[in-house]
Amino acid sequence: MIWRAGSDSRRRALHLSNDRGSSLLLVVFLILLLTMLGVAVLGAALGGAMRTERSEENVQSLHLAQKGLDEAIAAIYERFNNRTIDPDDLGNQLTSFTKSFNEQLGDMKGGSKLDAAAPPFYQVVSVRCTKEEEGSGRCLPPGSGGAAADYQYSLTVTAEAQVDGALRRLQQVIVLDTYPDFLKYAFGSEGLLTVHGAPYFMGNLYAGQGLRMNDAAEFIYQSVERTQKSQFMYLKPKLGVNGNPVDGSGRLITGNPQNLYYGYGPTYGSGVPGGYIPFYDKSLNGTITSAEKAVTHGLADVIDPMPAQKFVSIDVLSSFLDKVGDSLGDRSARGELAYRQDRTVIQNVYAAGQAPGLVTKLRKDYAGSYEDLKSMPPLPLEPVMPDILLQPPPQEPNPAPDAGDAAEGGTGTGIPVAEAPADPAWDEYEAALAEYQQMLETYNQEMDDYNRKIDVLGGKLATIGMRTETVKRPSSAIIDGPLVLGPNLKSIDFANKGRSNWLIVNGDLILQGNKEDAADKLRLRGNLLVTGNVEISGQVDVDATILALGRTDIRDAAIRGLKLSGDTSKRELVLIGLGPIRLYRVDSFQRLDEQGYDSAAERERQVLDAFLYTDSSASLYGVGSAFWLNGGFFSKGNLTLNATLGSTTENAAEGRLIFAEQSGLNEKQARFIIEYNDQVFAHQNVALPRVNKVRLTTGPLKLLKH
Repeated sequence: MIWRAGSDSRRRALHLSNDRGSSLLLVVFLILLLTMLGVAVLGAALGGAMRTERSEENVQSLHLAQKGLDEAIAAIYERFNNRTIDPDDLGNQLTSFTKSFNEQLGDMKGGSKLDAAAPPFYQVVSVRCTKEEEGSGRCLPPGSGGAAADYQYSLTVTAEAQVDGALRRLQQVIVLDTYPDFLKYAFGSEGLLTVHGAPYFMGNLYAGQGLRMNDAAEFIYQSVERTQKSQFMYLKPKLGVNGNPVDGSGRLITGNPQNLYYGYGPTYGSGVPGGYIPFYDKSLNGTITSAEKAVTHGLADVIDPMPAQKFVSIDVLSSFLDKVGDSLGDRSARGELAYRQDRTVIQNVYAAGQAPGLVTKLRKDYAGSYEDLKSMPPLPLEPVMPDILLQPPPQEPNPAPDAGDAAEGGTGTGIPVAEAPADPAWDEYEAALAEYQQMLETYNQEMDDYNRKIDVLGGKLATIGMRTETVKRPSSAIIDGPLVLGPNLKSIDFANKGRSNWLIVNGDLILQGNKEDAADKLRLRGNLLVTGNVEISGQVDVDATILALGRTDIRDAAIRGLKLSGDTSKRELVLIGLGPIRLYRVDSFQRLDEQGYDSAAERERQVLDAFLYTDSSASLYGVGSAFWLNGGFFSKGNLTLNATLGSTTENAAEGRLIFAEQSGLNEKQARFIIEYNDQVFAHQNVALPRVNKVRLTTGPLKLLKH
């Protein structure tokens, strides 16, 4: 081996030089990486700050735009809400208001007096009628054909705000109507509302003077007062078309929140029973327990006090006479002064002569406004077969043979055979048969004449309101009662169901449908004023408003709403009675499907498409009978309801009713259910009663694109 001095040191020096070069590259790379990370972090921080600032600007602009809306809406509420205004003048007043308001906006730089004057700023862009007459700008009811005959309008309010370039524009619709408040509730009373047991309501309730509720339904069976422990009532929001709860629905509105009590077990009498609990007071002071809320299904959390004087009541008699005034013809064609004069005459005549005097006046002095249908032809009486014709016929006498026949059938001596003795009753039988056949012939002729008259009457009832180039019939009609819809006359179907189209029934209205045979169902489409009583039984398909001065009996009825072309939901019957309403079934104790209200077949069988109002007090039962309404029930006086859950059967031998186990059931198995129908205003429209107070409802916010 040859060793050379200095060779190892040279190798170590070369290796160190290489390491220093690698370290330099690594340091440069780390510096570059850290610089990039720093720039990224700085960019993210700056971007986040900018986004945060932008978000704050968006939020601020939304809040400011909302402020503009709120102030404009406050001005609308101040001008119209709960103000006494003639319903027929509401459209004109809205037209004047929007014109003045928008002119005020245009006279100001940068917006209205509502402006904040300097950036950031907000402004009301416009307040306009949702529907306006082309050219004139006159406010029209949404969905109207141009005639301001509806009593529901809407204003669209638009406001915007800008903060450092972030512009937001919001819009909100305000609905103004002059309909009575009872049509806005699923169930209620201006008096004391008493609910025993477990009905189920979808919509709002109204308890004007207070509420008493307990968990035991009361009923009378075999003339004995009895009770059945159940649950407390259920109150939930109505669901919208999207399946979500409707805003503001599922509330208990009351004019006397300190008079809301619940208790356990039955009670009798009108006072506050011992042991009853003031659940609104407990809710306010926070002493109501979670267990109490659970058994009462959270009712304490959905109470909205409202001063009783803010409830817009209806005067049934005054509304009836208003509609008589409308029936005289188109109001705009007659003129406002003539309408008011006629309305005063109607009021005075009714005060002096009640309904008969009023009808006589209409037929005499306003004959041109009505088709006088006289009265329904009397139904001929079918002759009763005599008892003698119901028995086997007596022996007919044998005729005596001719002398020439004697050899063949006689004595063989040429002497005629004597006539065989007849049954003594034969002559009487023969006379009765001839008389009965003559009566039948007369009856058949009378029935032919009756059917011809019924066909003519049906044709006239189907052309009420018809106005064409070739046919111009009076807008309304009058007929003396009783007017009976049944197997012979099956329909009243107006050609036009407008504001001035009414059928005045001077007497009773009787609807006798056949619930079992769909071929015998009745059709009622029109607006009716009934001076007497109303009776409804069997199946009746309806799109009608009825105002009646007498009582109403609804017995074993199937009231089904018509679904007309273009409708998204079935129509309904609105029945407003000055007298009491009785709602009952003779054939009670129906079994309910296990799915209850979730069963479409069960709903089709049970539901009545109706709004019912009585100016009196009422007591309703969903214990043996089952009643499901798509609409509502309201009384001016006290209202009492008793209801249980599940099927009810009768054990007549033991003299008792058998109930399903109540604790294991829910609201879908209730025997008394009402689902509020918010389409009633659009469906019945100008036929509904009107009041002189305007009520406002604020719709949801809408963010507009810009």
